[in-house]
Amino acid sequence: MSTLSKVFIVVLVVFSITFTTMTISIVAQSTHWRDTALKYQDHARVADTNLRNLIAASAAELATARDSINSHLEKVGELEGQVQTSATEASKLRSDLTKADSEKSSAESMNRGLLAQLQIAESARNEYKKHRDDIEKRNIELERRNIDLNDRVNEQTARIAVLMEQKRQFEQQINILRADLDKSGRGGRALEQPAGAAMANVNALNPVGGSAVRGRVIDVEGNHVSISVGSADGVKRDMEFVIHRGQQYVGKMQIQKVEPSQAAGRVLNSALAPTKGDEVTDAAAIAAPR
Repeated sequence: MSTLSKVFIVVLVVFSITFTTMTISIVAQSTHWRDTALKYQDHARVADTNLRNLIAASAAELATARDSINSHLEKVGELEGQVQTSATEASKLRSDLTKADSEKSSAESMNRGLLAQLQIAESARNEYKKHRDDIEKRNIELERRNIDLNDRVNEQTARIAVLMEQKRQFEQQINILRADLDKSGRGGRALEQPAGAAMANVNALNPVGGSAVRGRVIDVEGNHVSISVGSADGVKRDMEFVIHRGQQYVGKMQIQKVEPSQAAGRVLNSALAPTKGDEVTDAAAIAAPR
């Protein structure tokens, strides 16, 4: 029941009481006024009782409404506090969001700078890679040419060693024949010079002494080679020998151990792997001028 309804009922009850009193006054002047007055008095009592009960109920409801209003006011206060807290947190979040946006912008700017540097570095790396590939191609070509030249040098060295040995042998034969000719006296028939050995009537600039030490490889163990000549043939420690296979250059070795009939040493350099049966020639005798 609303307050307006309650007020209307109270006014109605008051009006009823007033009307009843007036009615009683009027009826009192007529016949049977006593009975009518008693009857209206009872009605007035009942109406007064109802009015008192209604007032008491209204007062109780009003107290309940006040309690409810106070409770709602307390809840409103709590909600206002929560709203204030939420507003503070929202302000803080907005500040954090602004800071995050600023950091994001800075990070994006830095990222763009790093990306530009990365692109420059990538371009430089590609250029360097291309340059390196060109250099590697040139190195491969140079190495191939170097290998070819080394092979040719080794081949020519071996051929020179063989030819020098042949020349030395021819010169020895020439000297022996000339010595025999001198012993046989003048007027004898001159001996023919070996073809290709030397020009007629021309003496060798450097007379040949003892023949060069020559032998063969009898054993190969890794980088160590044993040969078939030793101290009895004039081999000495630290002597160097050219290893060749016919006219093909194989390598060069240095003597480290000498025995009467054989010697052993290590390979200094090689174009091919030495094998058993390869020939060896004293390197000093080959290099000496004839």
